[in-house]
Amino acid sequence: MGDTKRASLNLELPLITSMVMLAIVLLVLASGYWSYGKWITAVETQRLGQFSQLQADKRAADIAHYIGQQQQQLDQFAKRSSLLRAVTQAEAEANTMVLNSLRTAYPQALSFKLLDLERQEHLTSEQADLSFTELDMINRAERRQNVPPEALRVEQRWYLHFITPLLSDAPPDASRSQDEDSRPPVTGTLMVTLPAEDLFARIQRLEPGLGQTRLQRRNPGKPVMIFSSGDGAAGPSHTARVGDSEWQIAFTPSTQLAQQAAESPWLLIALHLVGGGLLLALGFWLTGKIDPLRQPSAARSGQAPEATLTNPMLNKQDILDIQVAAEDEDVLGLNGSAPVQQRASDTDTANPDAHLFIDEIFRAYDIRGLAGSQINVELARHVGRAVASEALAAGDTHLFVARDGRTHSPELCEALIEGAVSTGCHVINLGAVPTPLLYFATCELSDSNSGVMITASHNSAEYNGFKMVINGHTLVNEDVQQIKTRMQQRDYYEGQTGTQTSQQILPQYIDRIFSDVALAGDVKLVIDAGNGITGEVAPLLFEELGCEVEPLFCEVDGSFPNHDPDPTIEANLQTLIRTVQTTGADVGVAFDGDGDRLVLVTPKGDIIWPDRLLMLFAKDIVSRNPGADVLFDVKCTRELNSLISSYGGRPIMWKAGHSNMKSKMQETGALLGGELSGHIFIKDRWYGFDDGMYVAARLLEIMTLRDQDLDSLFASFPTLPSTPELKIPAEETRKFELVDALIRDGNFQDGKPITIDGLRVDFAKGWGLVRASNTSAALTLRFEAETQEALQQLQQLFKRELLKVDNTLQIPF
Repeated sequence: MGDTKRASLNLELPLITSMVMLAIVLLVLASGYWSYGKWITAVETQRLGQFSQLQADKRAADIAHYIGQQQQQLDQFAKRSSLLRAVTQAEAEANTMVLNSLRTAYPQALSFKLLDLERQEHLTSEQADLSFTELDMINRAERRQNVPPEALRVEQRWYLHFITPLLSDAPPDASRSQDEDSRPPVTGTLMVTLPAEDLFARIQRLEPGLGQTRLQRRNPGKPVMIFSSGDGAAGPSHTARVGDSEWQIAFTPSTQLAQQAAESPWLLIALHLVGGGLLLALGFWLTGKIDPLRQPSAARSGQAPEATLTNPMLNKQDILDIQVAAEDEDVLGLNGSAPVQQRASDTDTANPDAHLFIDEIFRAYDIRGLAGSQINVELARHVGRAVASEALAAGDTHLFVARDGRTHSPELCEALIEGAVSTGCHVINLGAVPTPLLYFATCELSDSNSGVMITASHNSAEYNGFKMVINGHTLVNEDVQQIKTRMQQRDYYEGQTGTQTSQQILPQYIDRIFSDVALAGDVKLVIDAGNGITGEVAPLLFEELGCEVEPLFCEVDGSFPNHDPDPTIEANLQTLIRTVQTTGADVGVAFDGDGDRLVLVTPKGDIIWPDRLLMLFAKDIVSRNPGADVLFDVKCTRELNSLISSYGGRPIMWKAGHSNMKSKMQETGALLGGELSGHIFIKDRWYGFDDGMYVAARLLEIMTLRDQDLDSLFASFPTLPSTPELKIPAEETRKFELVDALIRDGNFQDGKPITIDGLRVDFAKGWGLVRASNTSAALTLRFEAETQEALQQLQQLFKRELLKVDNTLQIPF
């Protein structure tokens, strides 16, 4: 009877086991099917919606940035007194001057309207009929309301209207009560009409592969379509308003974006496999437990089966009695004396590359530091990914990359390109060229408006870094910090790998200057490239212009064996001075390491510092463009202020730094700007970026057209006793604190402080400046006065106040 029962159980157990296993498998499959539909599909839909809204927001923000720039430029232009004179006096000469200035500031504009309160046009004798849209904008502008731009379609072409009010410069009416509006009255309006093609092209560059972008005008009913780019039908549309305008962006995702939003099912599958395995193991254990005839391990050790059956307690075995390999004890949590190991990501959420992102290398207008310890290939790879991602976000699918002649620049360039293409951005490698050629490519070529230059500019051989341009804007201050934030958060675009191509930009650059600059006579010049990258470009350019060139240190050598590539240091110019004098040259030109700065030497051996060079260009450009703005930095001579005004221009003092100056140039529409450091910015007939070689070409044009030598050209300009830039070593972490303390606690008697960049104090007979250098661990000082005695008194006053702030400073005077 017992044997029969045992045999029956032996037949039933496999069947029971199989049924349990089958039930578990079916449970796992059903759970997986339900989870996929419940979790993955829902997550994918949610992610695609989030991605689509993000794209709509980014595109709307980009367009808002564009129209904001146009409106800001128009608002600044409307502040000119020449416009007020034109609209109130109605003089033909004033009208012509204003119209010429407008055409210079807006070369792409289709029309301008300068209207008084009677709607009379002052820029042309033709009184064109105003459309309803234009009248509505004029009415709102005259009431000081915010008037966003309007898009108007005429036949098959779209136009953009921007408007701003003109305000009287008369003093407020004292008879008005406090309840009345005491602001200057509106005397008219200025409207500019631009072609919409630039805006449409900008939209077309906004990653069209990710979906369809539609620019619409918001209406109570159905929105009016203005422009559409790209294709998308992989999900519902998402909208975002364009700033304060009546426009909106409607974005519909493409299959490509849907693939990016797809949630990988492998993790869920893995979880279900693990869960299923545990259930199967549990099933095996349960089937073993329900077998009443299963023999415990004690029976195999010689103990009688009967003893096991008669004493059920001997059957009882805790699961922890199972032998576990020593290396598995911590994993299962069985070893109470040792902590459970965690993955690095569980214990350290910081970026593993955080050690690369040293605060001090992210400067005001570039990334720069010691090559190797601070600027290395790992950092360059991250910079490439971050800048390419920023370019893609701005709508540029391509990125120009170039490098200078420093010994470590080739490997940094290679790593940066590797990082950039990993984002899906396409890199156009311009090779080893001066920085102005990279800027030229972003302005002239249609491929992209963004680029990166690997260079440390004028710094000595042990330094390197990155200058960055995004969508035509040179990065400065917060922009550089945004790149740093992207790197810290690894906020990089990912997807298909981009491509790398090479392009020669030098022939186009030389042709462009050759077509712009005409020399009316023969010139002999000495070019000191300081073994920088201009050594391979500048001699070719000036020989093409018909000059006799005497090259000096034009062999590119990144170790800079003859002198540091900084022409603003007088000691670095001594060989150039001797060569100019011994060869009988008409001019000597010294460029910095990447070619965006220059300093001149005259036949007599005098050094023409850049602020005096700016005087010559102000005289030339402002005389042809009355009312033009001219920028200069806080380190420049104060003689510039009265000189620019005397020529009919508007002088504007601004922060030092090539990026700061270029941003201010764009904001004000200035035709000229300059810094004592050698950066000269010419927007007249050029693009407005700093280019030492183009500036030298324009100088030679002025010399030959006036048939004057360099010494006589500058003899008419005032000059005061002054110091060059003086450097006081100061730790990177403290230099800004020292300047802040000087501003807060310094006692400069009756001096007038100017704090737009450091501390400049103006006195009746001179001025002094202290600012934190943005390119080195130092404080930068400069002084100018009417006499040498006053100059020394100024220096001693600043020395006294600096030592009060920090008595350990090594002050060289």
